[in-house]
Amino acid sequence: MRYINTFLLIKDIISGKKPDAKEFLAGVNREEVLSSIRKTKAGLPQPFKVTWEPVEEENFAKLPRSAKTNLMQILEKLPQFAGEQLPALLELKEKFPNVPLIHNYLGLAYAYTGQMEKHFQTISETAEKFPRYFFAKIALAEYYLNRNEHQKVPGIFDNKFELYQHFPPNTPVFHISEARAFYSIIGIYYARANKLPRALLCYFTLESIDPDHAATQRLADEIILKEIEKLMHKIKPKKTRR
Repeated sequence: MRYINTFLLIKDIISGKKPDAKEFLAGVNREEVLSSIRKTKAGLPQPFKVTWEPVEEENFAKLPRSAKTNLMQILEKLPQFAGEQLPALLELKEKFPNVPLIHNYLGLAYAYTGQMEKHFQTISETAEKFPRYFFAKIALAEYYLNRNEHQKVPGIFDNKFELYQHFPPNTPVFHISEARAFYSIIGIYYARANKLPRALLCYFTLESIDPDHAATQRLADEIILKEIEKLMHKIKPKKTRR
């Protein structure tokens, strides 16, 4: 079943115009997508709520106020001045080895400075040492997506494709950052695996909770990119035998 207007998509491609991903997805018949998913074995996921209220990770909450302030200041400087923050992060990691957030920021710093081997080593160790720390899995999945290895994503999440499956039963609400990061990752996996209805459902979820965030736009672009790839494959001239 086609959910996206391929005629208009082809028109944009021929004219050299960059397709507006959000505009194309706004034209998708959502009820058709939901109806398709209802018929699958997994069916539709259960609804959930999100909160924007700050939620502190358990070990981070136990840090002295000075260490929390220091860590937040480091985070603010990470993208532009990541190299300068590495010594402070390594010192914090040694002083507070059981705070996964510090390990996570250290992994980010290595990525920002192009030290991808140390980045991968750090996020892998974090995921292994803190199996309940959700953002360690997010970081590892993001790493593989950036390497075009989307097939490794399901294993990272134990083949659990819904946010609430990763938390204790009856968890009332999830933080916006958890929901946004997870459904962006899972949606991109679905798009690259050519599972369009599920990718669209992830997009609908993101669009409903944070429509203007970069993660929402990224997933929209991934979905349209996959549709373009499929179209290009269909119209690619076949090689003739000589």
